[in-house]
Amino acid sequence: MPLALLDPALHIVILGYLGAGALLAGLVLGGFSTLLSFWAGARESPVFIQVARRAFYAAAGMTALASVLLETALLTHDFSLAYVAEHTDLSTPIALVAAGFYGGQEGSLLYWTLILGVLGSASLLASARLGERVAAYAAGILAATLTFFLFVLAVVASPFELLSVTPPDGLGLNPILRDGGMLIHPPVILAGFASFAVPFAFACAALMAGRADVSWIRHTRRFALLAWSLQTTGLLLGMWWAYHVLGWGGYWGWDPVENVALMPWLATTAYLHSAQVQEKRGRMRGWNFGLVILAFLLVVFGTFIVRSGVVPSVHTFAISAIGPWFLGFLGVCIAFSAALLAFRAGGFASATHPPVTPVSREGAFVLQNLLLIGVVAVVLWGTVLPLISGLFGSERVVSTSYYERAAAPLLAAILALMAAGPLLPWRRAGRPTLRALRWPVAGAAIVVIGLAAAGVRSLPALIAVPLAAAAATTMLTEYGRALLKRPEILVRKRRRYGAYLAHLGLLVAAVGIAASQLGQQEKDVTLAPGQAVTVAGYTLTYTGSEQRQLADHTEFITAMRFGAQTLEPSRATYSGLGGQALTHVAITTTPFADVYVVLASTSENGSASFRVFVNPLVTWIWAGGAVIILGVVLGNAGEGSLAAELARRRIPITLPA
Repeated sequence: MPLALLDPALHIVILGYLGAGALLAGLVLGGFSTLLSFWAGARESPVFIQVARRAFYAAAGMTALASVLLETALLTHDFSLAYVAEHTDLSTPIALVAAGFYGGQEGSLLYWTLILGVLGSASLLASARLGERVAAYAAGILAATLTFFLFVLAVVASPFELLSVTPPDGLGLNPILRDGGMLIHPPVILAGFASFAVPFAFACAALMAGRADVSWIRHTRRFALLAWSLQTTGLLLGMWWAYHVLGWGGYWGWDPVENVALMPWLATTAYLHSAQVQEKRGRMRGWNFGLVILAFLLVVFGTFIVRSGVVPSVHTFAISAIGPWFLGFLGVCIAFSAALLAFRAGGFASATHPPVTPVSREGAFVLQNLLLIGVVAVVLWGTVLPLISGLFGSERVVSTSYYERAAAPLLAAILALMAAGPLLPWRRAGRPTLRALRWPVAGAAIVVIGLAAAGVRSLPALIAVPLAAAAATTMLTEYGRALLKRPEILVRKRRRYGAYLAHLGLLVAAVGIAASQLGQQEKDVTLAPGQAVTVAGYTLTYTGSEQRQLADHTEFITAMRFGAQTLEPSRATYSGLGGQALTHVAITTTPFADVYVVLASTSENGSASFRVFVNPLVTWIWAGGAVIILGVVLGNAGEGSLAAELARRRIPITLPA
């Protein structure tokens, strides 16, 4: 018997069945945790609340076991599993083989479920101070979400499906995924998507328990900030990957999958700001519940779009049986959330606060929320239009110009608000505020004069860049005041000043986006060896080409001399994948712009066709993104428990039943 267990064929069967069994065990445990959590929360039974919570931990553990088994199958080239055979092959580098875990439909769904289990467990461990009912209901909602994902994995789209015949090799990763970006972008963006479930669970739990005090805000804000940070990083990495790999000279194309990743980020940006109003003033409770719930609903909607294939995109998976299940799950989430908000709506309006003064910090936060939700509406409509119009027989797709015309004015208003908002006091602004506004106005005026003197005549550039400069002036002014009066306040109120640093990073990125979008120049050219082309003052000389045969593909490499550098744009052809070709872009960065060269085609006589772009200030986008994350980390690192402060600020603890 022990010898039989060493038989490779039996080992393969055991691995597949162990993985499927782990998913089924997790499904049962998750369902048990869901039912028991809601029952125990309603009865406020500490013993059963703890049992239900431990069942959730066990379900998360089964998900982790299934993940380890799938990764083991990938690393051992177990081609008896359909998932392994479809997404890896023997020639794929080992790092990309490991990345195959989230490279396909089923594996990425398992990765998502794993992150949900890990973060859900962490959030439940940290929820003791919220009260038994809130913690129990949150566990029930998290368990219900985890159970749905495990059901899809176990019944609808299992990564442990066995092939009837084991092939000698797999199909391999799509050529476009055979890049270092595959190791960083997908796991971060998927983790960001999964993280939004935690704030949603606790927001709904607080509504169910009738709790709207700042304790739920404090707990939810931390995980919302984590989700927002992961999503920010994932979006930036996705932009960087697209810029370096796709070869079209840009980094954001308003693709449906890009859009559905952006919308939860926008909603959570609004929540992270308006949460401050509830913490400090006891206002905007309805806004905060609604924004957290909206962010998660947008995540579920985006998952449906990506995994159903109903909207055309270069990023979506093929049409599969998963789509209808996620559509149904979206419907249940919408109905559940709408019922909760409607049931508790009277409690939001019952607080005896005077109306918000428009020219005040509270008013600025309300306006900011309206503008951000406006951008969400614009992006959502552009995303769903092909789906809705297709139902009526004529599919319509909006162009990039739609987003530029509809969203740009709202984004410009947000930049203006970033310049004025931090200078506004709570309750009502007065003459001191008007005097403080002179600094951002002066900063904007100086930049306008500088741009005009430099010959810039583009109206969008003359609006966007000065507004960003005005907002940056405000942030720097706030830092200057703190340093002149009490430098220690930068540490004591690090959350505020970390946020200012994140704002500065966002403004740097905004200037980079504006400059690269509005100032981009391009030229298509065909050159023989020795000929040169000049674009925006940058000269490149084509010196020749060569062909190299590598392990899994053939690469045709050209050489372009740029000063003392040699750029090598190329095209790789994968014969084992049906002759699929991939462009390798050559990029060099100067202090003011990127020179971006794409090899379009080659001729037998040695000439080659190129598309050359000059993209101003693209590096500002990546630098600004790094500053955003640095600001978040510095502003929240070492943030201790604020139980005493929360108790001091406790404003209506319960909502009317």
